[in-house]
Amino acid sequence: MNETEAQRLSDRADIHDLLARVALAQDEHDWEALADCFRPDAVYAHPGGELIGVDTIVDRSRTALSRLDASQHLLGTTLVTVTDQAATAVSYFQAQHVRHGTPGGDLYVIAGTYEDRLVRDDGPWRIVHRTQRYTWRDGNPEVTRRPADPELEVET
Repeated sequence: MNETEAQRLSDRADIHDLLARVALAQDEHDWEALADCFRPDAVYAHPGGELIGVDTIVDRSRTALSRLDASQHLLGTTLVTVTDQAATAVSYFQAQHVRHGTPGGDLYVIAGTYEDRLVRDDGPWRIVHRTQRYTWRDGNPEVTRRPADPELEVET
């Protein structure tokens, strides 16, 4: 194995770890660790809209996940492609959300894909753009909704 091949393998492992850190940070409510996974100017496109900037991304995650009793973001099949200082990754995910006592059921599961563009700017890999797509959902969507206060509504 030559040095270039070894570096690509190392980069792919670093990116796999980065994607796992995003999921763990969300579930552990470690908002600082989550912020470290994205560039300051990152964009997060999801079925409900688009978030621009790491602070907006972290705030939405905090708002959506802090009111739950538990969440678990599982990553499955992941394909990483590295080219010099840029990379792409496509990952299957299942996100389980639990809020005890929710009328209609305590569990809501969302499954789909994350499509990430990543860069390395004189340091660790970071996500610069993430697109989240839903493939299927099951359970009670009320689990992820805010209480019926119009000023607190957040689309998840």
